[in-house]
Amino acid sequence: MIDFKNIHIGQLIENRVKETNTDINRICSFLKCTENDVEQMYTSKSIESYTLLRWSKLLEYDFFR
Repeated sequence: MIDFKNIHIGQLIENRVKETNTDINRICSFLKCTENDVEQMYTSKSIESYTLLRWSKLLEYDFFR
């Protein structure tokens, strides 16, 4: 269950990556970033909307809903 008063988008993205078994190399290639950048995004409570849109496309999940 998601606590809508306290959303941590990085955790939600990391959970979805684990659900879909998306390879880190594919993520880095798609987002044009390093593994370290991805790890930092996982710990971020908020993410720029353009980057979140890219994550949504990659993971086939609407993080904006």
